[in-house]
Amino acid sequence: MPSNLDWKSSDDPRDAVHIIVQSLAEGGLVVLPCETSYMLFASGLNADAVGRLLDWHGSEREEGTACLMLRSPQEALDYVPDISKVAARMVNRGWPGPLCLQLPSVGATSLAHALPESVRDALLVKQRFLPMRVSAHAAIAHAMRLLPGPLVAMPLCNAKGEVVCDGQEVASLAADVNLIVDDGQTHFCGPATTVRVEGNRCELLEAGVVDLEKLNRLSQLVVLFICTGNSCRSPMAEVMFKHLLAERFPEIAARQPIPFAIGSAGLSAFPGGPASPEAVRVMQNRGLSLTRHQSQTATEHALRQADLVLTMTNSHRRAIVDRLPNLAENTRLLSGSNHDVSDPFGGPESVYAACADQMEGFLNDWVTVLKESWFPEWQAGAT
Repeated sequence: MPSNLDWKSSDDPRDAVHIIVQSLAEGGLVVLPCETSYMLFASGLNADAVGRLLDWHGSEREEGTACLMLRSPQEALDYVPDISKVAARMVNRGWPGPLCLQLPSVGATSLAHALPESVRDALLVKQRFLPMRVSAHAAIAHAMRLLPGPLVAMPLCNAKGEVVCDGQEVASLAADVNLIVDDGQTHFCGPATTVRVEGNRCELLEAGVVDLEKLNRLSQLVVLFICTGNSCRSPMAEVMFKHLLAERFPEIAARQPIPFAIGSAGLSAFPGGPASPEAVRVMQNRGLSLTRHQSQTATEHALRQADLVLTMTNSHRRAIVDRLPNLAENTRLLSGSNHDVSDPFGGPESVYAACADQMEGFLNDWVTVLKESWFPEWQAGAT
């Protein structure tokens, strides 16, 4: 009979975490709640424990059912050193969370080679793709900080093949495990979404709680232009860059879902304000529209989600990097050098036109930097 822990009623979660860690370290099988459903866990360094976990579904277990549970998104680089731009994007935006990613893990430097051979061979799909995930549930996150290696996890399913989302249902299905941690009903109450990413090609393998719209946002190339008030420079740069992208990559721009998102924001913007009339007219003269523009403030979330943040001035870049030092590499000056783009606000339309001409030269340089492999390509039928 398994031991049972009630996560919600635990006086000190640290006591529960130590019991979980001890059971896993001793080679036990443990049922833990994820944000999606309840899952069966074993230490990824214990081949016998993983073998018992994999035998849980017997001969009916499908390839890719089990996954490697990691501590953090950054740990994915240890298993996929040559991770693609698109895959890295989905890792950083989608983890921790209800997303399982199958990524190529065949290089000689992959940490997958440090796993027991039987564990590695059992996990690899088509002898190439390693299913991985990072859970947001506190029980798993805290336990993994105290464990020497990753965990192997597999969804706990009922007789109908449905994932189990309620702790009350677990005991009758997991009589042969060592420990059950009950946290009531899971947050999402449904399966994780499974996606395979190789290079820039994305394939939805199993639908789950992360829907197609969200998957597109996770995989899109995001470029964010930053100025002060988001009424002149950055909105003009945004619409001009979209136009230049469509000219350089017409086939990519025609893809559905749209594989890129170009936006703009201001460090001191008043939300909901229109673009300046002069900026609207200057863009209109170029066949572009700013009539629907509404200013927005540059939030930490938006800055972190962007692959590339292009600022108008050195002071804009310093303000961002001083606040978020880990964004220094992706936060660049639009000019590509030390030159600022002066604010045309308050000047005549000719000053706005000159500003747009100056930015267009810089934008053309940035468009040439982008590579086709940076844009996700979802396989037909996956979207």
